[in-house]
Amino acid sequence: MHLFRSAIFFICVSLLVIGFSSIVYAQIAQNPYKLTRFVLVDATLNQSKATDYTPGLGQQNKPSEIMMLIPDVIIDTLLNAPYNDEWISELVTNVLVEKQRPLASNEWLQIDQLKEDHSKEQIELFLSIQTSEAASQLDKNSGTPISKSSVEGVLGVVPLDENRWMLVGDLALRIPELWKVNQALDFRFTRTDIDYTSTSLSIQQPIREQFLIDAFVELEQRDSVYQQSIVGLGGRWIVDADQTYTLNLTWENSSSTRQLQTNLHAYQGIALELGTYQRRNIAQWSLATQLDLQSTYQKSTQIGNKFSGNTTQWLHSMHFETTLESPTIGVGYVRLTQVYDQVWADELPWTYAIVFGGAKSLPGFYERQFDAQWAYRFKTSYVIRMNDSDYWEFFTAGAYFQFFEPNMDIPNTNETVWSAGFSYSFRTDFGRVQLALATPLWSLYKGSKLHLNVAR
Repeated sequence: MHLFRSAIFFICVSLLVIGFSSIVYAQIAQNPYKLTRFVLVDATLNQSKATDYTPGLGQQNKPSEIMMLIPDVIIDTLLNAPYNDEWISELVTNVLVEKQRPLASNEWLQIDQLKEDHSKEQIELFLSIQTSEAASQLDKNSGTPISKSSVEGVLGVVPLDENRWMLVGDLALRIPELWKVNQALDFRFTRTDIDYTSTSLSIQQPIREQFLIDAFVELEQRDSVYQQSIVGLGGRWIVDADQTYTLNLTWENSSSTRQLQTNLHAYQGIALELGTYQRRNIAQWSLATQLDLQSTYQKSTQIGNKFSGNTTQWLHSMHFETTLESPTIGVGYVRLTQVYDQVWADELPWTYAIVFGGAKSLPGFYERQFDAQWAYRFKTSYVIRMNDSDYWEFFTAGAYFQFFEPNMDIPNTNETVWSAGFSYSFRTDFGRVQLALATPLWSLYKGSKLHLNVAR
């Protein structure tokens, strides 16, 4: 009897030990934390399909492509799920498949933040897609892109005579973070005609995070006859990546070695320029617009009234540009670009002629081939991306314009020109290189042109 009671007691104790051990093991094996919020962003360097443009120095509208780091939120959701590596890995995989965002060979997932609430046993996880490209890495302290000095330029050739050609182009040097964040220096030298040179220097000074001030000077020599110097001060308000406003105030001094039948071939003037840039999405299409308006008060520097006509006048100019891009169609997307420029006054100085032609403004023609009083330019292209940085572009371009004539009393001549071609753009260690081949269509201008463009 005594042995029977001992056996029963031993069995009960064993069952209690086994039960208690199971409970303890279950508590140890189970992770008490729950994943309550999950955020995944794309922090790689994305070149927006739409091209941003910033106002140029003085009266010239010189586009410069802007590259910026824009974190793209792939998913930001509230959850109540167990926190473990296997479950999170499966979640990330499903999200990337759904968003059609596969990871490239040089990209990885990085844990940016892990918030733990021990009292509530909750965790918030923030991940980002990073790339190994040096230009796209972030500063660990500020979280801003690591800026580097860059060079941008375009090359072309123009004929001197039947047997000689001349290499022309422009060169732009940008030094960001000159002494501190957002302080930059820009230098540009242009020689796109045998008789045209332009040199400009600009310094950007940050006032606040979204407010910048620019001081600039520009010297221009045109046709070996006209000389112009411009000194200006400008301000820029960057609302966000899709909205910017600019205000520039400039002083101009223009002279000429050629005597024209006008008092205003040599003048001094003060100009006010207003500009705005907007970008928005419309039914999955991306629309970017750039508008610059300028008014200049000019006064002749001639001694006495040598010629009949005005000694003072107001001159106005406008630059309006739109870029519309489609979502993916087939293996690429469609890009539609339109540009309208116009200047008007009683007497138009040559320094205000709208000059275009060449790699950036009208491929298939020589650099700065046309002078116009007003011009409407357009370009329709189909862009095929080969990978994250290389792409093909097949395009048709054209322009409808009125030839420049300083005297408004002389009848003007209008002309329409067309061209077609293709380009290949690829990234190198010293910047983006673009090779374009285009030829004029249905016009008196003959001969295909090969353009080489280097940009940061």
